[in-house]
Amino acid sequence: MRSRALAMAFLVLGCAAPAFAQAASKAATEKALIANENKVSEAVAKHDLKTFNDFVTADGVSADLNGFMKVADFIKTFDQVKISTWHIMDTKVMWIDDKSAIVTYMWMGKGTYMNQPMPETVYASTVWTERNGKWVAVFHQETGAAPPAPPKKK
Repeated sequence: MRSRALAMAFLVLGCAAPAFAQAASKAATEKALIANENKVSEAVAKHDLKTFNDFVTADGVSADLNGFMKVADFIKTFDQVKISTWHIMDTKVMWIDDKSAIVTYMWMGKGTYMNQPMPETVYASTVWTERNGKWVAVFHQETGAAPPAPPKKK
């Protein structure tokens, strides 16, 4: 009886170990994806095209208040982004499958793009996918936050 209970315990542990390993692996990947998101923002702010291209696919697309834009077209105007301050907060990772995830967050900062002011607060999301063992951004969207409601009249 005791050996049967011990065997059952080993069986349960043996089955649970891969699940724990997978959860730890996903947590590590989530941390890396959030770090990558920060690296991309920093690359844009510092006009570091090499780092940007290391994390974003050439065939990628973005969407914002101005519509859709291919990464190749954005790169042509890369030097026209001027960001003085920025930070990312409220990051979350949603898994699509084992090789794709969406990172959502709020970006806050000050800057201009093509001499036009950028929204100071945007809700953003990036679709990351693993290609040939490397996580890369394939789609990015930004939605400007609505302005605060005017104060109520008394």
